[in-house]
Amino acid sequence: MYWSINRITKMLIAVISLTAMNVSCQQASKPAASDQLKQTYFDVPQFIQTEIDSLKKRNPVIQKTVFKDQEEETKSMKISDWDAEFASFKNIDLNKPAYAGQIAVDTIDQVVQYHFLNPKSDLSCVRIQLDSLGNPMMLSIEKQVKNKLYQTSEFLVYEKGSFYLLEKNQDVQVMGENYYKVQGNF
Repeated sequence: MYWSINRITKMLIAVISLTAMNVSCQQASKPAASDQLKQTYFDVPQFIQTEIDSLKKRNPVIQKTVFKDQEEETKSMKISDWDAEFASFKNIDLNKPAYAGQIAVDTIDQVVQYHFLNPKSDLSCVRIQLDSLGNPMMLSIEKQVKNKLYQTSEFLVYEKGSFYLLEKNQDVQVMGENYYKVQGNF
């Protein structure tokens, strides 16, 4: 009798252990399955970093125009800090957890459009124009932030080997409206 109770206890422990291991393995595999289902979007920061690295190597002379309120100035120059010049572009990350489930993707011809479904999102639309091989050639970004104190809208465009544009309009309740535009032509 003692032998059968001991054997039953051991078998019960083995079954419980196997069940626990099976459950833990299934739970461990669930995130991997959900990761596979998680949609990833175009990696804007990586694309911009690749462009920055290329521009640092080439060190091109550009025609840079800065327009602030009513004043405009254009100069031919070499950019000493491409990272700072393209910081606004690098900050756009479609794969941020905050955007999960908030992006609708539409492809027309060779343009991929990412529309943001949440009206409170800081991004409105990101468009990527592809060449015939599927490589990104142009990137445009529309951002807008509204709250009780201020409203800001930004429009960013980068066309590979051609130009970049940063346009910003900010309306701060107490200080008024502020507008600037920076364009660099290669």
